[in-house]
Amino acid sequence: MRPIVSLAVISVLVIAGPSWAQEPAEPEPAAASLSSKARIAPAGEPGEPLVISGQVFDADGLRPAADIVVYAYHTDIKGLYTPSGAARPPRLRGWARTDGEGRYEFRTIRPAPYPGNGPPAHVHFYVSRPGHRRQEAEELVFVGDPKISSEMAERSRRAGRFGGVRPITRDPDGVWHCTFDMRLRPNQG
Repeated sequence: MRPIVSLAVISVLVIAGPSWAQEPAEPEPAAASLSSKARIAPAGEPGEPLVISGQVFDADGLRPAADIVVYAYHTDIKGLYTPSGAARPPRLRGWARTDGEGRYEFRTIRPAPYPGNGPPAHVHFYVSRPGHRRQEAEELVFVGDPKISSEMAERSRRAGRFGGVRPITRDPDGVWHCTFDMRLRPNQG
């Protein structure tokens, strides 16, 4: 009787998100044409108003990074990127350029989670500097979302001020506010 030889092949697939999330669908506007304050959702867009503001820092996490293009996009109040349900290009998107202190601000609406059993409501961010490759930043999610996993919360806690799970507050006028600081990766200068 011949011995049975068994070979087990184990593959590990790391999924960083759908391919449409890797890069913005269209080229970014010229940095010189951008302001540090921008709008993602047009005025009158259904949903609760939200202001996201923060700073972008160099890789050391200490020095504010000026003239960084910040691209952000998210879902609408139905949890969709487009009315048809397609993901590309997202309808609610915007670009800002950090000021001399690395500050940016987006006026938008509070996004909804994807329909069904998906991740928490979130905002995607990319940052870029002339002469460097665009990089995906941490996704912004809001404290209190029941879909935040313990792993997400722990990863954010370890990242401190640069973590993706951020507090959100509502002012007397009903506008939500969230501060989201980002740090460039070391080789992106």
